Amino acid sequence: MLLNIVLWILILSAIIYGVLAPIEPEMLIRRTIIIVPFLFVLLIYKQLVNWGYVKLIGVLTVFTIWVLFTFAMVIGADYNNPAYMGYLLVVVCAGLILNWRASIWWSIVCILTSAIILLLGLLGVLPASGSNPPFTFWIAQTLYILTSAILLSEAIRKIDEAFAQAQHELNERKRLESEREKIIKELEAKNAELERFTYTVSHDLKSPLITISGFIGLLEADAKSGNENKFKGDLQRIREAAEKMKRLLDELLELSRIGRLMNPPSDIPFEDIVQEALSLVRGRLRAGNIEVDVQTDLPVVSGDRRRLVEVVQNLIDNAAKFMGDQPNPKIEIGMRNETHEHIFFVRDNGIGLEPEYHQKIFGLFDKLDPRSEGTGIGLALTRRIVEVHGGRIWVESKGLDQGSTFCFTLPVIM
Repeated sequence: MLLNIVLWILILSAIIYGVLAPIEPEMLIRRTIIIVPFLFVLLIYKQLVNWGYVKLIGVLTVFTIWVLFTFAMVIGADYNNPAYMGYLLVVVCAGLILNWRASIWWSIVCILTSAIILLLGLLGVLPASGSNPPFTFWIAQTLYILTSAILLSEAIRKIDEAFAQAQHELNERKRLESEREKIIKELEAKNAELERFTYTVSHDLKSPLITISGFIGLLEADAKSGNENKFKGDLQRIREAAEKMKRLLDELLELSRIGRLMNPPSDIPFEDIVQEALSLVRGRLRAGNIEVDVQTDLPVVSGDRRRLVEVVQNLIDNAAKFMGDQPNPKIEIGMRNETHEHIFFVRDNGIGLEPEYHQKIFGLFDKLDPRSEGTGIGLALTRRIVEVHGGRIWVESKGLDQGSTFCFTLPVIM
């Protein structure tokens, strides 16, 4: 913005000078030699600024101003020539367009240039006239330019520091606002989770109790009637309801412990974690005749071995549970590298998942099919474990009957 203003001022100044300067033949030639190339260069600089070459054009603009006043002094090497004072404009532009250090360096360049031109005038190489002694004039000019450069550079430095401080405070404010928004979103998610938890406690836990209560009455009637087969059937339903309640309470307790209670972290080959998880779900895999393909050369990861086995176990169990009618069920376990990140995956060729449910399935008690087995806590538990280990988890699926790939990241030991 500032560079654009300076360029427009220079362009307008050159046009005004060209219009108002005397029209004597000698001045007309001088004006043409100076103004036309100068305007041409300034217009080129203006276009380059529009293209984004700001720093380069800043340097070239200061250099052009310096060349302009130097040329004016060479043409009329007069100790009283106002062009000598034009070097102050060079110093000011260097400070405003570039930085405070540039104003110091260009002040030195201008002082040396004026010294050379005055010396050439004394030696007769350039025509010189005027009433002021050249050496005294040069000393006064030097002090004038140096003083201006020092004061200007100090002012610009203070302005730069103020801008830097303001930018730092602005960035800090943005960071705090970002953290605040993140905390608000986390609290909203926790509140939603708490609401689902309350619903589960009031509904899912109540359901087994209602079942138990109802069948206790039937059990009493069966005992009085002596119907042993019906008695055993009712007793089995009571046992199943009690087991469901126990499983739900155990998983809720397990979920509450994640992040608070952890075993000491260790370095474990990920292949060992996979094999241990497979051994825990071997029965379901055999029952479903599911083929499992485990990638070789898996890396070593760092974390709580028991919890990481639980992650892989839950994902394998989930894949086996939702194979559907797939005639050749298969689960692949491995790792891929993307953008310098190690991504572990458990891929199946089962029923797949519509995109609108990719986030929902990781919610607490979010079961897409209420009739399916399980409590709806498994994937929420898996996500919590991965996040406690500093990773993230997500699902990739193109839709129904397209299979699903559960991906997650973990700290890898290189």
